[in-house]
Amino acid sequence: MKFLIAWSLLICIASAFEIRGTRNIQRERFGSMVQKAVVSSRITNAQTAAVNQFRYQAGLSIYDGEKYKLCGGSLISKEWVLTAAHCTLTAVVVFVYLGSITCYDPSTRLRVDRCNIIVHSEYNTETAINDIALINIPNVRRSAAIYPVSLPRRASRYSAYVDETAVASGWGRTSDRSTSNSPILQYASFKVISNEVCAGIYGSSFIDNGKICTATVNRIGVCNGDSGGPLVLESSNIQIGILSFYSDYGCEADIPAGYTRVTSYLDWIEAYTNLII
Repeated sequence: MKFLIAWSLLICIASAFEIRGTRNIQRERFGSMVQKAVVSSRITNAQTAAVNQFRYQAGLSIYDGEKYKLCGGSLISKEWVLTAAHCTLTAVVVFVYLGSITCYDPSTRLRVDRCNIIVHSEYNTETAINDIALINIPNVRRSAAIYPVSLPRRASRYSAYVDETAVASGWGRTSDRSTSNSPILQYASFKVISNEVCAGIYGSSFIDNGKICTATVNRIGVCNGDSGGPLVLESSNIQIGILSFYSDYGCEADIPAGYTRVTSYLDWIEAYTNLII
């Protein structure tokens, strides 16, 4: 890991990868940052998913009134998709794709208007705090290709998951050199690291209790376009994170990536969805 010594650098809270193939990066001033961060989108040097391997995976085509961009999400019930706030903050309409490892050839395609998108009211674009959103979708049936992911139970609310292995999946870029999203769903396994270690990279004022980080090694990492996608425990298939940011030095830079910590938002999720958690 590289520890940078510069202060008052720009934090890059980037939006998801645009479908037209260019980065849409929003730079914000953030006081005492030790590392740059960009909101994530795709997985580099990963493995190709098998059919029905990630039945909870959602692809999101998001239109903001001017252009479309790609994000990921996770089906958490027959009526709700969980994703990142930075993906949906300016959304006018979202097309939700379910039931296929090919994002734009889904078994189910749903149109959702702005009125059915819930962005956390205290989401902060500068610090990525509360980077979480919900999309209320028309009722979908469970099938061999579509099935909700499990959320953490109350008993595990305060688990840090340090040193556990978790899987991230998405249609993001497959390398720093790539300019387009992967046509087929990709995935990779990552080791969860402590917030203390992550804060040593990004700064203690940026890594709060609502975030969780994973190590990036051997040039395998999340990237532009994977934003909002799920981080799921390999051992139990429980979702513990929502992809939020990665290093501005690149997807293959072997610098940790950050996620919204799902266990910090169980009350928020339950309040809007009426799910029993």
